[in-house]
Amino acid sequence: MNLLTKILLWMFPVALPVMGFTWSYYQVQLDATAEQVGNIGSLVSTSGAQRLNDFLSLRVSEFVLLGGSINNCDAIDSASNFMLSVRNALQQSQGFSALVIADEMGKVEASQVARVTQSQADSTRILQNSQLFDVWRFKHIEALFKRWQNDLPELQQQKNALFMQALSMERKGEADSASYFHLQNRIFSLASQIARPPVHIDYAGKREAVLMGLSSERDTFLFTQPLITCAGHLKGYVTAFLDRTQIDEILNDLRQSLADRGINAADVVLLRTNPLRVESDYRYLNTVALKNFSLSLPPAGKFSHQFDGFLASAPVADDQVLNKVIAQMSATALNVSVAEYQDYIDQFSSFSLLVFIADSGWREGGKKLLLEASAWLIVSMCLLFVLVYMLAQNIVAPVARLKQSIDQVEAGDLSVKAEVSSADEIGQLASAFNRMTNTLQRSEEELIRLAREDALTGLMNRRALIEEAIKERHRAQRLTTTIAIAMIDLDRFKDINDRHGHAAGDWALKEFTRIMQGMLRKTDLFSRIGGEEFVLLLPDTDLSTAHRLVDTLLSSLRQSQIELEDGAVVQLTFSAGVVIWSEDSGFDEVLRCADEKLYQAKLAGRNKVVS
Repeated sequence: MNLLTKILLWMFPVALPVMGFTWSYYQVQLDATAEQVGNIGSLVSTSGAQRLNDFLSLRVSEFVLLGGSINNCDAIDSASNFMLSVRNALQQSQGFSALVIADEMGKVEASQVARVTQSQADSTRILQNSQLFDVWRFKHIEALFKRWQNDLPELQQQKNALFMQALSMERKGEADSASYFHLQNRIFSLASQIARPPVHIDYAGKREAVLMGLSSERDTFLFTQPLITCAGHLKGYVTAFLDRTQIDEILNDLRQSLADRGINAADVVLLRTNPLRVESDYRYLNTVALKNFSLSLPPAGKFSHQFDGFLASAPVADDQVLNKVIAQMSATALNVSVAEYQDYIDQFSSFSLLVFIADSGWREGGKKLLLEASAWLIVSMCLLFVLVYMLAQNIVAPVARLKQSIDQVEAGDLSVKAEVSSADEIGQLASAFNRMTNTLQRSEEELIRLAREDALTGLMNRRALIEEAIKERHRAQRLTTTIAIAMIDLDRFKDINDRHGHAAGDWALKEFTRIMQGMLRKTDLFSRIGGEEFVLLLPDTDLSTAHRLVDTLLSSLRQSQIELEDGAVVQLTFSAGVVIWSEDSGFDEVLRCADEKLYQAKLAGRNKVVS
């Protein structure tokens, strides 16, 4: 047996573990990549659905305010004053793109588009005298109004009886009692039902959107409310078209968040299950297979060979859910709780947010990984052959130690380091092995960082904010201190994107972040949760101090000018809502409260802090 044959025999038992490690390394990394893709897809579906649900919930609250400003009988009785109030209400709205006025038979009398061009003005004239509602919708809306009209005398009697009961309790000195407080709430609820005609929400309007020349020519959520004259007669109906482009922008943001993580072959779509229809643009999703596919996906989503990719979905509020929400708001004069809202969505919604990640979008990295692993295998085998040939007797111990390290990495311990005892080929192999594990460690650390950090500003993202907020909550409970939360939204930031481009908008966001970080305390936590929305968590801070601090930040921002890359100078301001995180509320609830304060600041003219 010649020396070459002996070397090959000596190499055989060592070569097998090396090959096994290489293949295992490839499989482990491929599985880890698949798991990471699944986690990201599930996270995007749940967070995206939450974002859409929050957006729709805000639009319900906004329409209640918008409908109240339009449904003024003095203005309704005057045609010119009424159209002026319609235009003013639409200009002040955040989430509606058009208002359509129909007569009592459902025929269009007038329409108002948020941003009117000449072609849109011509289109709205074409819409006049057309039937806004189909027969079923009109009968349903008419029935709601008649039921409300028939209930008015009884509601008024109940209100009067409760009012007299309240007067009696006041005379008895019981005005501070819990019963009196409960009675006042019931009176307020009845007054709200009497004053507010019923609202009906539909998902339709594609034809009208096309005729009016709206930016998105798709079905959207239509909010309809009767118009009542001062004499109590039905004048007609006002229908608000939810700005569908804002839903599309949210979907685009979610797709971009996947692209920022290196997942480009992906779709994020709004899906209606009854009837089955994709309500947004898609590129990779196989809609033919979708018709024969069960959408009862597990919460974490799943990989499907039928679709050649990963699917994850989360329920989103539809028109049926929103009707239940606004009906409860009308009946109780109170906002629906987050838990009740989610229960409605889980039970009744036929909409869902579907995230699809094609296998082709992430398996390309697996091919590169296989080539890398194969290259390492070839290099390792060549080095091993040379070393065995030259140092057949002295190679056993170093290789044994290296194999032990390989086994540890194969078991999942990437912190292991191979011993480099010499500068020869074995030492080089050990060093290369260490570089490989270091690369893997850095990759894992980078993935963790990307999962917690906003890619544009470097601030914490929503996920990281929630984790840090929970820690601060536990600390505050131990020390019996308070935590203030500020929801911040840059005013008219869309104008910067429209005038200077999105690159300039990104630069402005970075500069805004730099200015804010330069003024915050070391203990404050600053996070970007999406677009131009930021959250500031202020530990050990009461409400007045928090209001003063945020107001100081706003004042300093007013005095700062941001020079864009094209030389233009812009002035940023923000609106903010500040609240205290109470002990009996969760983080989502306190964010919602802060968002309501922020909404009040927006309604008050922006560039304000409301607490």
